[in-house]
Amino acid sequence: MGAPGIRPPLRVSLVLVVLVLTACTGCGLFSQGTVVSPAPIVDEQGELVSESSPAPIATPDGVPLPDDTIVIGALMATTGFLAVYDEPALVAAQNRVDALNEAGGLLGRPVVLRHFDSHTELSAMQNGAEQLLLDGVDLLLMTCDAAYAAPALEVLEGSGTLVISPCGTDDAWITGELGQRVFSMAAPVSTEAELLVSLVADRGFTTAVVVIDQTSTEAVAVCEAFERGFEAAGGQVYGLYRYQPTDPGLLGPILSGLINTGPESIVFCGTWLVAPEEILAPIRATGILQPIFASSTMDGDHWIGKVPGVGDFTMLSYASVYTDSPDPSPDVRKVLADYLAATGHIARDGRVVTGADAVEAYVRAVERAGTLEPGAVAAQLERFDGEELAAGPITFGPDVHAAADRPMRVITIEEPYAQYDRIVSP
Repeated sequence: MGAPGIRPPLRVSLVLVVLVLTACTGCGLFSQGTVVSPAPIVDEQGELVSESSPAPIATPDGVPLPDDTIVIGALMATTGFLAVYDEPALVAAQNRVDALNEAGGLLGRPVVLRHFDSHTELSAMQNGAEQLLLDGVDLLLMTCDAAYAAPALEVLEGSGTLVISPCGTDDAWITGELGQRVFSMAAPVSTEAELLVSLVADRGFTTAVVVIDQTSTEAVAVCEAFERGFEAAGGQVYGLYRYQPTDPGLLGPILSGLINTGPESIVFCGTWLVAPEEILAPIRATGILQPIFASSTMDGDHWIGKVPGVGDFTMLSYASVYTDSPDPSPDVRKVLADYLAATGHIARDGRVVTGADAVEAYVRAVERAGTLEPGAVAAQLERFDGEELAAGPITFGPDVHAAADRPMRVITIEEPYAQYDRIVSP
């Protein structure tokens, strides 16, 4: 049921996708904060799973430090629903700091990581930023969510502090509008959307239905950007459907829309807290078998057992965390092994590598600047041009403060297992 003859333009016009998505910086719902259902993490038997590190992962506030200590502050959530995103990256950052100290420190000086738990509370962000500034931090690692970061960034605005978010995905991280010394190591929304357009096009599909689980505004923003980009590239979106767990009546229109329009592909953006049982399982149970392409918010294999007959399913990831399908990068495998050693459990998804990349990027910029002065370090970060970090090359610039060209892994499902397929780049 696709429009004929658009496959070559779909690939050629991917350049248009970048223009369309860049023009929509700030589109989506991030001004409201990333809202992920705060349901507890449970295993397949329904037992509560704790994913917290068994020991403190940072130097506690108030511990005396040598005068020459380099202090990295971290204003990230290890409690509340944002901990799902923040804590793995924080653990990886601490592991990189530990390894750095074992090798002699940075500029010959010891490094400590001081963490302030935001508890996923906006009210805590301002206090946390003020406290870490009093500690005299040389770098501040910031929570993944731009809306939750905003109160802290306001406090930091006049301080000149260098800020890196390991996993901030809002397109606002790209442009510097959050601050001239504010960076993110994550792939922004526009990049993920562009890659999803490419994945669908690579399969020769020219029609799609978009389904969004609205419990994550990151997921919402990616799929909304996909719709714009896919149509700009010559594809046709037969419908965009939204689901809220508070309104299960929305499932019926999704199923009937898929049945009635018969798209070649389904593009899905959602979270594993809601989507498997409430959206994906009913889709497959209804006999809707079209290939599904998903954003990185679905990364992981812990949910697959909840979707009988998951079938043809492809998703984006920062790293392959699967022991039977290891990531091709030895640096990524080292980050994952260190995470397992520190926490006692395998990383749930690949986003953990951004924490290691954030600290490594800082280390390289400081070494090249030969100083901790934030302006000089930021200038070195802006000179990154295909800088090879654990998860792949990163390019920044005076007007590009997020990893807009970050490559990502393509993960496919061969039921009941997820496996690494290949690396794709914008």
